[in-house]
Amino acid sequence: MKLRKSATTSFVIFTLALFLIAGLGCKKNTKEEKKQTPPTSYLYIFALEQIRDSGFEAVVISDFAKQNNIGLRMNLFPDLSTLLQTLSNPNYQGKVDIVMGLDNSFFYDTDSSSYFAPVPEVSLQEIRYEIPKDSEHCLIPYATANLAFIYDSRKFPEPPHSFGELQDSKYYSQLAICDPAQSGLGCSTLLWTIALFSEQGYKQLWSSLNKNIYKIYPNPSLCLDAIRTRKCGLMIGYNTIPAWLNELYPSESYIKAIIPEEGSFLYVESAALCKNAPNKDTALKFLNYLISSNVQQFVIYKLGMMPVNGRTPLPASFAHIPAIIYSHNNRLEQQPVQDSLQVWISNWNRIMYGHRGL
Repeated sequence: MKLRKSATTSFVIFTLALFLIAGLGCKKNTKEEKKQTPPTSYLYIFALEQIRDSGFEAVVISDFAKQNNIGLRMNLFPDLSTLLQTLSNPNYQGKVDIVMGLDNSFFYDTDSSSYFAPVPEVSLQEIRYEIPKDSEHCLIPYATANLAFIYDSRKFPEPPHSFGELQDSKYYSQLAICDPAQSGLGCSTLLWTIALFSEQGYKQLWSSLNKNIYKIYPNPSLCLDAIRTRKCGLMIGYNTIPAWLNELYPSESYIKAIIPEEGSFLYVESAALCKNAPNKDTALKFLNYLISSNVQQFVIYKLGMMPVNGRTPLPASFAHIPAIIYSHNNRLEQQPVQDSLQVWISNWNRIMYGHRGL
């Protein structure tokens, strides 16, 4: 009897174990089925590599895709010129939804409509009033900063206060800058100097600055790295950089910013809906998401710039940055920027690279 009872008990335990294993298997299969649920929509974005390197893609774009069960495809490019060349390729016509990383020059581009479509469905009511608005409503700003001189205060306790002082020989080989053909910051820096010194004067300025250029970089991160590693002591960059460092790397509070006496230039980074976007509704939803106050906080921590949404809470370091800084963007409104931009960049290249043998 005992043996029979023991055998019965073993059989019951074995049967229960089989049910348990089967149940776990069902749960696993359910999870697998959930993971394999097809996307309800798709989104195809062209952007610059900095979007991924900064972590902005992971916390904003990828998160948006997960929240909305969207099939996301990203094409990343080293510079805007390469991005636009690819976008104009017939193979990509009607296949791309959104472009990110568009700089100030597009606010003066009357031909933007050849690439991008107006988006009246995206409200700009919460965008800070001092930020330029595209008259055709194609460009949606998502990040901004004023251009300034960024400097290592250990190396230069008294920084240059003007472009005139920046030409001084004591700053010989100390200035890192971005290439205007490769970087939105570089392009806006060039526009800044043209706005200040005119089409005639900007060439003389850059000729005078040439001796003080340490290196020309393709993006702002490399310029900042040159200061952080003490390769040089100055760069032309965003006035938000010291605040960003103070929030994330407080030990680097020796890096500071100064707006030169001549005034600043407001850098704006924008996104746009491509003409004939195949997933227009999803793209519009993303653009509205991109400029919402919750998402705009990541502009601060990932891109190191000011949010464009005026309702976005600011951390202490950013709250101390003046909201309004005298800028010269409007001086370019009378200039045929897009017609002249390539000529200005060619002149700049001849001055900077021709004399340096780079």
